[in-house]
Amino acid sequence: MIRSIEKSLLTHDETLVELSLTFMNPSVKPQVKKIPCDLCLSDNFFPLFEKESSRNENFLIQKCGSCGLVQVNPQPDLEAVKPYYSASYFQKRTDRGYNNYFSDELKRQLFKVYEMNLNDAGFYQFEKERFYKLNIQKPSFLDVGCAAGYFVEFMKHRGWEAEGIEISNDAASFGIEQLKLKIIVDDFFSSRDLKKESYDFITLWASIEHMHSPVKVMKRIHELLKPSGRLILSTCRYGHLAKFRGKDWRYMNVPEHLYFYSMKNMKRLAAETGFNTLKSFSYGSGFTAKKDSGFAYKAGKIIMDPLVKILNQGDMMVFYLKKI
Repeated sequence: MIRSIEKSLLTHDETLVELSLTFMNPSVKPQVKKIPCDLCLSDNFFPLFEKESSRNENFLIQKCGSCGLVQVNPQPDLEAVKPYYSASYFQKRTDRGYNNYFSDELKRQLFKVYEMNLNDAGFYQFEKERFYKLNIQKPSFLDVGCAAGYFVEFMKHRGWEAEGIEISNDAASFGIEQLKLKIIVDDFFSSRDLKKESYDFITLWASIEHMHSPVKVMKRIHELLKPSGRLILSTCRYGHLAKFRGKDWRYMNVPEHLYFYSMKNMKRLAAETGFNTLKSFSYGSGFTAKKDSGFAYKAGKIIMDPLVKILNQGDMMVFYLKKI
């Protein structure tokens, strides 16, 4: 995730999670309540496995018996997950965080991923239409959960009226002070700086799996987009690789990740919140870049990365959506 978690994102109003947890003692388990499925509101679940977090807390991973959405349930609320987003999340490389998120090296890596995903989605044709066919001098853009604002900077350099919104002041301050970007430090849901039907384009990069209610997130984005506006979102994909790896899957990070969507369920989420899927694709073979990796590992990555993309079996996925 490039973002910190939304500060005041609520779960279902009628089933707010109750907690009694002392974080000074990592052996104390949170007291939580089962919540209905965010996608279909069903209470029918069956357990897959338990996964231990980096703070030695166990969380149950369940699959909805009605729609198949895999999720952490019972689900911890915001206060329970806050400690997982400490400074080390952005500055110390683990499977759950970044190796110095504020480094130029990581920024270059992210820019490559942005360019790859925009190109594969066919975004640049939409960009040309906004600039030339519609003759919009500066189309409007918003990055939700922008962290330090790297993609805001990317879009600003392309001529967009670019801004981001981020709840973490620590993350956003870098973009505001060092990169001179327009970043709103506020809650995505309640911010008065975000106006309805104000944006031509919105992005949600690797964030929705962290949110307590993806349905509410998508509805909020829908109301902020202009008619026929576009949304690009990326998230980890629960497919063959995830099932094969089980609790050892590289994106099975709990409780940072709360939801694990399949491509089918993401298409359903998009359709039910007012979006038409223009394109969807996957990438990522599970081989993560490692400086000290051996020849066999590097060869495996070279072979598998393009292969899973061709076969559409990657464990990351991107959706290019149009507001209906």
